[in-house]
Amino acid sequence: MTQPPITITADEVNCLIHAYFEDSGFQHSAFVLRAEGQLDRSPHINKHVARGELVYLLSKALLYTEVEAHWRGNAMTSNCKAPFSLLDQHTCSLDPNLPPIATFNPPIPPEAVPVSLNGTTEKRKGGALEVDESQRNKRARTEDSMDLDSTTSTAPQTKPSTPVPLMPIDGALSVAQRHPRTRPPEEITDLNAVSLLKGHKTEVFVCAWNPVDANKLATGSKDTIVHLWNLHPSEGGGPITSDPPLALDNLSKTTQGDITSLDWNPAGTLLAVGSYNATLQVCTPSSELYFSREQHEGPIFATRFSKSGRWLLTASLDGSVCVWDIPAKELHRQYKNHEACCLDVDWISDDLFASCGADGKIHVLRLKSAVPVKTLIGHASEVNQIKFNSSKGLLASCSDDHTARIWSMHDLLIPDAPAMPAKVLEGHEGTVSSVMWQPKTPEEEHALLATASFDTTCRLWDTATGECLHVFRDHQLSIYTLSWSADARLLATGSGDGWVHIYDVKTHERKWSWSAGDRIGIFEIDWEQHGDVDRLALALQNFQVGIIDASRIPALKSS
Repeated sequence: MTQPPITITADEVNCLIHAYFEDSGFQHSAFVLRAEGQLDRSPHINKHVARGELVYLLSKALLYTEVEAHWRGNAMTSNCKAPFSLLDQHTCSLDPNLPPIATFNPPIPPEAVPVSLNGTTEKRKGGALEVDESQRNKRARTEDSMDLDSTTSTAPQTKPSTPVPLMPIDGALSVAQRHPRTRPPEEITDLNAVSLLKGHKTEVFVCAWNPVDANKLATGSKDTIVHLWNLHPSEGGGPITSDPPLALDNLSKTTQGDITSLDWNPAGTLLAVGSYNATLQVCTPSSELYFSREQHEGPIFATRFSKSGRWLLTASLDGSVCVWDIPAKELHRQYKNHEACCLDVDWISDDLFASCGADGKIHVLRLKSAVPVKTLIGHASEVNQIKFNSSKGLLASCSDDHTARIWSMHDLLIPDAPAMPAKVLEGHEGTVSSVMWQPKTPEEEHALLATASFDTTCRLWDTATGECLHVFRDHQLSIYTLSWSADARLLATGSGDGWVHIYDVKTHERKWSWSAGDRIGIFEIDWEQHGDVDRLALALQNFQVGIIDASRIPALKSS
């Protein structure tokens, strides 16, 4: 049978390069190509091109090149140690000590700053764009709609869409070859347990349940829009329903206006919104603006209320941390301690907080002083996220250096307590993008920590011994997000491969899985448990918000 012809047009290539320029922050280059290539006349210019699609296709071409070079399967090709490159001719070699051949890793301007992630769900940081590994800076187009559907398939009919790595392809392949994975069987998925909220016009990056009202959910997307949903529990086994969302749409529209962070105060009466256009907004559950400020000179990556609700932290690309006095609606102090962008912040007590940045440092500061009371040094690269465990007095951090670390804060919290060295958690083979403590730890037991990495794995750690208790290997692409159930029994992971996996922490068994569609990124998961309410919210790349009703999934019920 005659095979259909394979055609590649210059117009298609130009559109792919244009999309790559926009994703990478080369706005001027994208403008010039659009004009000189007359892309406004192209039938392809309005098609949705998945973020990183050009690199994804190049990586496939490199795989074909490998097959072409090694198809004979003789001793030399079967044991070849030489890497493959887009720009260098491959020569088989058994010598692993040969100097590495240059791999495709193009320079990215400092202004190209994606979200993490941290991420996250896609990491944002100055000076580098990590397309596959980041959580939340995408391009897409769709028709505006707002309705609520119950899913009928584990793979919605949506074009594959996810970021792909700007990283040495040989490195990515070696991880996959060492740790083969299989896609979860579809029969593990309970149909009708998931509902989809439609209303956002672009990728949804962040989501946050109200801590007091179990039926209120905030979601934020790339187009600077925050939606406040009022959900209604399902009746008679039907899908969860919702009122039309209230929209917080007070931010100025810029080229990149992604909502990067959502954080409710403990009383659930105020929502802090961080965005790529450097504007902080605080609003009420009814979408009324409480106050708005533009103190930062770069994107805001994190917002964190103190436990009392009086103070709010913001972390920015400009390298600074701001502390806001919420009752007074004013800036308390701006801290400029990081030598590069500040990626995350967290509270240690109501007057003590920590910040981390791309300079590899973690600063611990008090409200009354702009000078750090302690600087934690040990990471060899950017520190992506920090999380404090108040019950154990420990601060967890994760970094591009492939490690997580546990830092004792006892010397700052307990009089006369000695300073302790950091515990290094090693084992990941890629950037560690997320850390999250188990919510509950009995006093006699060691605290558990979950980490997610761009190496596509999630690890569970005993933080007292530093032992890795288990490696979860079910994802095919980078893991963007983690979330524990409040009762500490279960752990959920979301990835660029479109899958959510939920694991039993004690048995390490994968209990349940669901797919949003092939390569539809899941950028954030937020799990709420209030009485009989047991639900997960998902921020999805396909412009939707997923709601998983865990109470309707038998496999997730406690025995």
